[in-house]
Amino acid sequence: MSDSKTASQQLADALKAQDDIAAKIDALLQQTREEDLATAKRLIKTHTFTTTDLKPELKTRAATKAPRKSVVRGRKK
Repeated sequence: MSDSKTASQQLADALKAQDDIAAKIDALLQQTREEDLATAKRLIKTHTFTTTDLKPELKTRAATKAPRKSVVRGRKK
């Protein structure tokens, strides 16, 4: 960056560079995701992994839910 640029111009250039890098990272993440998914599928087929084998490694929605409150009311005296 040249000293002749104003701070606003330098900021604009830096933000553009940041956007370019973010786009490149997103593209590379998508590419590696596809490659890794293919590898995982190949390994599952090779070693005949089952759902039970993989269950601890998979995300579940139940883990994020709050515990249910009891609907039982207190006894009257």
